[in-house]
Amino acid sequence: MENKRPEFAIKEHSVLSIATEMHNHFRDLQSYYKIAKGNLISELDSMADESKAAEIHDQLREIEDKITFFHVLNNAISTVDTVLHTDKMIAEFKNKQ
Repeated sequence: MENKRPEFAIKEHSVLSIATEMHNHFRDLQSYYKIAKGNLISELDSMADESKAAEIHDQLREIEDKITFFHVLNNAISTVDTVLHTDKMIAEFKNKQ
């Protein structure tokens, strides 16, 4: 039985560059939703309309969920990104893509 080394399916990018890009993207999305949350809280603080306030609370719950998900994804890919950028992993993937 032949034991062939697996090839990364995306030829245009390296494993390392994709991990780094995903890390940056999830971090940026987490920041984006934190800013959106702050904007909604500011809007809520100056609001008197109860029906609109309830709608904003719903939006805040949805944004909190997204912040939580992107926090987990950011932490997970951060670990992957860190491990992939060790000397041994760089050597493993160098010129083998």
